[in-house]
Amino acid sequence: MYTFKRILFLWIAGLFLSCTGVTLPVSDQQIVIEGWIEDGGYPVVMVTTTVPVTKEIHDISELQEYIVRWGKVTISDGTESVVLFGKRDNRYFPPYIYTTSSMKGKVGNTYTITVEYSGKTATASTTIPAPSRLEDIKVVRSSDNDELVSITARIPDDPTEKNYYKTFVKVFGKDSTYHPSFMGLVDDAILDGQKNEISVNNSLSDLFESRIPQFHISDIVTIRFCTMDEDSFMYWSDFDDIASLSRNPFFPVTSKIRSNVKGGLGYWAGYGTTFHTVSIPDSLTVGR
Repeated sequence: MYTFKRILFLWIAGLFLSCTGVTLPVSDQQIVIEGWIEDGGYPVVMVTTTVPVTKEIHDISELQEYIVRWGKVTISDGTESVVLFGKRDNRYFPPYIYTTSSMKGKVGNTYTITVEYSGKTATASTTIPAPSRLEDIKVVRSSDNDELVSITARIPDDPTEKNYYKTFVKVFGKDSTYHPSFMGLVDDAILDGQKNEISVNNSLSDLFESRIPQFHISDIVTIRFCTMDEDSFMYWSDFDDIASLSRNPFFPVTSKIRSNVKGGLGYWAGYGTTFHTVSIPDSLTVGR
């Protein structure tokens, strides 16, 4: 979920392109928004600027200069407008967010964000859809490794509505906040209308440690299950595609990520959210 990690990731992918002789056009620095508001929750927004692609090697500490700490971030629900305050928050990377305790998300409401910085303005709108709950959550021990388990669940999808889903996970004692679940994006077009079973995987998004999709025996996992609008789904779908392709040197990244941000990049998402905690026991039957 981290803007700066995304920026770093895309910067590295772009650097690969420059090393293979692909000429990238010079462009002005742009505002990058990563933000969300969920029903019953306060908005969380991270603002950075785009990182120029060069052939020089940069230390990650140099990327701190691309964090926007003095921008004006405003959210409107169509009736009321609130200016968010910036603060350090070590749960995120980069450890700086904009938020407010004066506006909570409500299902059905549309929220518009406006970010002003260095003479530039970026805006986006999103609507919070009705939340959905996971059902029949199951934990299954791996047949290959006694220390690893998989989690599956069922989505009670309404076939008369168009829905998009995404899972985020947080492992108690290991994660400071929620990370996108690996292959955790679901368009209800792929559901069979009956079983609707999905895998809830661990996150692979942490740049500072290697992860696997499975969880470990004795992990306590909280699943953040989100519904979202089509624009947010398109952003995540493109990001996941590029993330997958960038790991393969034979498929250089040349496409853009679709964004609902006008005048900048990134995304502003409204989530209908439910939370599910799974305590993985020490003793499980191997297989199903």
